[in-house]
Amino acid sequence: MSPISQPLKAFSTNVLTKRVVDRPTNPDGLVLEAWAQGYMVGSLIIMACITLANMRQGVILHKLILLELILGIWHGFWIFFHNPIYAWWLSVSAIFLNISWSLHNVIAWMKIKPFLSTPVSWIFIGTVVLVQPYWVLEIYANFAYFHNINTIFLKTRPWEALCRDPWWIFTTVALFWNIKVRYEMTFKEIIRISPRFGIMLGAMLLSIIFIILDICSVTDAFKSTLPVGINPFWKLSFVFKCLTDSVVLDDFKTALDRLRAFKISRLGSFSQDTTDRRARNDGALVHTWEEMATEANARPAMPSPDGDYVQHNHFPGFKLCRKHREHREHREHKDSVVVPEQQHRDSSSKSLRPEDIVPSALEDLPIRSVEHACVAEKRPPDFWVSLRDEGHLAEESDYAQALREVEGQSPPASPSRKSFPRRSRSP
Repeated sequence: MSPISQPLKAFSTNVLTKRVVDRPTNPDGLVLEAWAQGYMVGSLIIMACITLANMRQGVILHKLILLELILGIWHGFWIFFHNPIYAWWLSVSAIFLNISWSLHNVIAWMKIKPFLSTPVSWIFIGTVVLVQPYWVLEIYANFAYFHNINTIFLKTRPWEALCRDPWWIFTTVALFWNIKVRYEMTFKEIIRISPRFGIMLGAMLLSIIFIILDICSVTDAFKSTLPVGINPFWKLSFVFKCLTDSVVLDDFKTALDRLRAFKISRLGSFSQDTTDRRARNDGALVHTWEEMATEANARPAMPSPDGDYVQHNHFPGFKLCRKHREHREHREHKDSVVVPEQQHRDSSSKSLRPEDIVPSALEDLPIRSVEHACVAEKRPPDFWVSLRDEGHLAEESDYAQALREVEGQSPPASPSRKSFPRRSRSP
């Protein structure tokens, strides 16, 4: 054999011979890849439906999350096809998948942006834009590899995690750091107050774990364990990334501020954001709120057309009923923090005990007919004026009787009777 024949034979073997890249033929690899694709597609469809049900109109962040989920679904169907549909479907759906990955980094920037300074925010989104040429090359390499043109994809694939995941890892670390530094809440308290937010934090950690496993798989660290060419870890990581976006649609600061406000309302204490510049004024903001609340409580009543003030103490025997007093107390505490002991109870008639609204049967009290109760029933509920002295307790009795009739607690009185016998006081 001539010396030239060996290089020609090697050239014909490596270049002229057409490679065949088809779906996995190993039963173990086929089952694992089919399970991973089914898991990814099913999870993304469910999350897309939940996002569509919870998203608010006009919020661009919610729309981007829904678009991210829809774009990632299509890369989970190529396992059903053979060549040439297999190669075309895998190559085209990879375009939408890569767009979804870049969109996820944009969503992460929008969610963590309130915690970032302006220079860090610009560096974050700027580097996301700078790596887009790699994804253009990755799309071409994917198409060329599965259409048996060249093997550039084998060289670009190990760099995929570097151009996809650093921003997500930074977002996760920044979120945990801000929770620890800015909010006086432990992770246990956050999970107890909002299990939804706890699920999001757990999904972030799981996504990073599967990112590490994906890197180990691409660098052949699991070569002896996994079937050749099968890597389910990036699919699991992608699902948990999308879960963090869909389970809490708003940005992280908005969600954490709501949790802190809920904690304040439950505990009656301030959990202050100590790094907020508005709080660095020696408590002046809190004092301002208290002064405004005091001024609102001390505001005089509106004058009547006569030029005199309308106050119940100007009219002997008249007193504001319990429901109206509780309504005023509710307005007074509207802009202030109220501890649970000071919160007013429900003022509806159903929450009142019978002894609170019905005069005692042991006293000798005059009781009027039901006709007065029918007239009183037409009055607005927020403007009831009860007469608490002994000369006007009959009005309370009529009100109680009408209330029992409306709520069905007692059968209505006979309209034919105009008066009722009065009990005699026991000696």
